[in-house]
Amino acid sequence: MTSEEKMEIIADILEVDLEDVKEESVLEDYETWDSVAVLSVISVMNEEFNKFPHASEIREYKTVKDLMDNMK
Repeated sequence: MTSEEKMEIIADILEVDLEDVKEESVLEDYETWDSVAVLSVISVMNEEFNKFPHASEIREYKTVKDLMDNMK
């Protein structure tokens, strides 16, 4: 999966336009970064990467890049 595809997924999860998502963006700065978003990340990781991270692990991610780095 390309970086662009990962950014598109993250934009969908955060319910923002793609141009509003930058690698250096802090996840907590997004109004929609909440428990529902974390569950969406778990779902995507499971479906796309056959991984099932724990919510507490995802909550440790600080930036969009952290999230992208773990989407593999």
